Formats: sequence, C-alpha cells, structure tokens
Amino acid sequence: MKAFIDTNVLIYWVDDSTRADVVERLLAQQAVISVQVLNEFANVLRKKRAMPLPDVEALCTTLIDTCDVLDLSVRTHQTALALMARYQLSVYDANIVAAALSDCAVLYTEDMQDGLNLKLPGSAGTNSLVIRNPFRA
Repeated sequence: MKAFIDTNVLIYWVDDSTRADVVERLLAQQAVISVQVLNEFANVLRKKRAMPLPDVEALCTTLIDTCDVLDLSVRTHQTALALMARYQLSVYDANIVAAALSDCAVLYTEDMQDGLNLKLPGSAGTNSLVIRNPFRA
C-alpha cells in the first residue's frame, strides 16, 4: 500500500528521536511525496533549522531516490480547489491531499484529523484517502 508523507512528519527524520525512527520506517515502505513536500522540507531545514545548503541538498536527493515523487500539475491544483471547498482545507493542505489522492490510500500527517476519510469531490467511493498521524499510539 502506497502512503503519502506530509512535510510536517518528514521534518522529524532529521531529529535524533523516536519520531525519526517512525519516519525511517515509513520511508522504507512504499513512500510517496510531492514536489511541494520537497520544497517545504528544504525551506524548513534552511530557514528554521539553519541547516547548510549542501546538507539540505543531500537529504532532498535521498528523498528523491527513496520515494515516488509526484509532480504538481494544473489538475492537482484544480482538485485542490475542489477539496478546499468540500473539506475547508488550506490551499497547501488541499494540494497535499490532491497529490496523495492520485496514488495513495493513506496520508501521514499531523496537520489534519487522524482517521478522517477524504474522497475526491464527485467520486462515488473511488479514490479515497485516510488521514493517519503516525506518532499516535
């Protein structure tokens, strides 16, 4: 089962903690991210963690080599707008959900309600996605 990993979960990967171990296990499975996640990940590491650019580049390269990376597209954007209306998501969360819905059954994130089941607007049961907080016991 493919699982999408949101930026807020992925950031723990660079920590020395039990959460980093959880992220490592998620990455060892059929992990999926989007270009948006790569951009957010790099931004947080540079701006909030003051990590040197070569280290950020190395981590991003590892993610690209390890995960399926989904491009952002006009279709993703249009789906995100529909998801914003249906679920009252921010534009950034809606783009994460739209990307995840294209290829995954699970979205690992701390930003949304654990257990929430999301569907593409207008779909009749196909393309559903469950939100999971991987750090919840």
